[in-house]
Amino acid sequence: MESRKGLAPSGPVPALYRVFPYLEIAKATEPGGALCVPRQGGGRLDNPGAYSVLYLSDAAAGAIAEAFGRFPAWTAAILEGSPALPGSVRAIARFHLADDAAVCNLDDPALLKALGLRPSGVVSRDYSRSRAWAQRIYNRRQWIGVRWWSYYDPQWTSFGLWNTGRLKLEDVWPLRLDDPALHDAGRAIRRRVAA
Repeated sequence: MESRKGLAPSGPVPALYRVFPYLEIAKATEPGGALCVPRQGGGRLDNPGAYSVLYLSDAAAGAIAEAFGRFPAWTAAILEGSPALPGSVRAIARFHLADDAAVCNLDDPALLKALGLRPSGVVSRDYSRSRAWAQRIYNRRQWIGVRWWSYYDPQWTSFGLWNTGRLKLEDVWPLRLDDPALHDAGRAIRRRVAA
């Protein structure tokens, strides 16, 4: 069965999440806001000369793993905000993505073939390769972003959106060490959560 507009045949995504440095007084698109796209250049899909990318996950635990996976132990220090945003804290935002939003599904074998991509190219840690295919997909002007399986656990789907107009912010809450999603992520990727 062919994907509808590049979306997975399984249907719409129930919610999307991201971890970010949160300032309660910031507007959504300002630094400290849930829809603020951080400075680009270091991410898998980044092509700052052409577009900016907001990275998300289809699970709160997936967003947490992506944000903190590089740390071997999760302590209160990882929940501190950004030094560039005094008073900020790490928070998680939940969004609704419009059901008819056209997102390029890189977990669809037929679509991968049509795009001339292999799964190994999608998950490559060589970001010059992943940025090249992201630019090609962006240049087609068919999709508002892409989705692929998480580097940390394929049960989670990662999203990179260059058009956030179809996202609706639903909720934001500061992360705490006792957050169930943080513990779920820690168990899934084998990180110690220090109380």
